[in-house]
Amino acid sequence: GLAALLASLADLPSVEARADAEMAELADASMRAMHEQAEEHRPALGNLLDAVSHIDRRETMDWLVQAFDVVGFSDGMLFQSALLMDRYHAMRPRGEVSAKDSQQILLTAVVVALKTESRDELQFSLRQVVAHLGRDKVSFKEFVAAELKMLKPLGFCVGTPTVHEFMEVLSTRISHYDHRLVTLAGFLLQLTLADACVHWGHPHAVLAASALIMAALTLQVPADAMTILLEDLRLLCPHFAEPASEVLRCCADLHILWVQSFSVPQSLVFPFAQHLRSKFAHKRYHGVASIEPPSCAPILA
Repeated sequence: GLAALLASLADLPSVEARADAEMAELADASMRAMHEQAEEHRPALGNLLDAVSHIDRRETMDWLVQAFDVVGFSDGMLFQSALLMDRYHAMRPRGEVSAKDSQQILLTAVVVALKTESRDELQFSLRQVVAHLGRDKVSFKEFVAAELKMLKPLGFCVGTPTVHEFMEVLSTRISHYDHRLVTLAGFLLQLTLADACVHWGHPHAVLAASALIMAALTLQVPADAMTILLEDLRLLCPHFAEPASEVLRCCADLHILWVQSFSVPQSLVFPFAQHLRSKFAHKRYHGVASIEPPSCAPILA
């Protein structure tokens, strides 16, 4: 697993590699703790959909993807913002939310997520971020009050693992197979943001592994990659009796979403996917936006 990979770096001349090797003993336990924390804070899907409609949520995610692309915020921050917003909606008191309140919730999630990122993300002050993304319609004082209102139901617990982080961990041993592999998996994971049932209907370790497997099969990388992924998923989620079965169910959901986004203009996810493809058309994404989904969902041997 990942621990063995890190341990193998011990004899390399690089100081950085030997430092990574020191983490070998902690790797497997850290991965399991990461999964447990993510599951503890996974939004209850029923509560989320009671609080916000599919359409309203999809429009919000569409705005997030486009705004983050323009501003240059990281994909990690995109997923952290979505996680915070969905966690809050799933836990907040029921009742109608005004357009202004919705905007405050969105901006609060973004800025709280920004605070959990590295300082490299902070090219602007928090006041500038609020003013720019809020188009000067939300005062900084209102934002501070909204931040406290969001953090209380969340128990002031932020920075919990996202599906993007699971993708980074699970791709460590297989990313060398194809330079497009992680990028295509990232595209599929961002596509799930448009569908709460797919995004929150599976443990995020399973969702990340499934996106990587879908990408690997589509790009026709060696079968060893799937074996490695399932091995690492077993380490992440030791309570799963049949990890492959969990992955197959998730891959089926991913495949349906991918097909709808690519060739079904009347599907609700299609407009979101068009904007997502515009983002992934950039050179840094290796042209994965134009890759078509396979004809059927995978069947693992």
